[in-house]
Amino acid sequence: MDFYLLLGIVAVGFLVYLLMQRQRLFYSAVTVLGILLITFTQSSSALATPLLGALGTPDSVLQTPQQKQLDERLKLNPGGGQYSGVEYVKKDWKRTKALSDRQIKKTIKSDIQEDLVAMVANGSVILSGTVKDKNTARKIVKEVKAIPGVHEITFELGLKEKSNL
Repeated sequence: MDFYLLLGIVAVGFLVYLLMQRQRLFYSAVTVLGILLITFTQSSSALATPLLGALGTPDSVLQTPQQKQLDERLKLNPGGGQYSGVEYVKKDWKRTKALSDRQIKKTIKSDIQEDLVAMVANGSVILSGTVKDKNTARKIVKEVKAIPGVHEITFELGLKEKSNL
């Protein structure tokens, strides 16, 4: 921001110098340049305000029942043979001991479904494989999200029984 302040001071100084010279063309050009410079530096922070406001908003606040239904439809590909998406785990403030990445992967293999391919890094799970149908896929995603230590899950699951949109 100091750069913009310095640039503004230099522009104003140059404008004053040209005004003292009484040259009509330079006067008009520098006035327009000064107005553009001031407008640009003033509005650049206002343009970022909506994005900054959305940073702290949890997903649950943004989703109405209609949005949740549309989101569920988007997880199915148009042919109905694949269920994919990204889901984030709602932060639980209770004192539960988070499992390590190795333990999370072991839990997915043993307790949920052993023929799924799971990759885990820092509590982020990438899940792929083939399941029976959409309901089974939804159940698996819910079970993985319930494992302590999982922060997000990215899934691409093939469906043996195609689902209708």
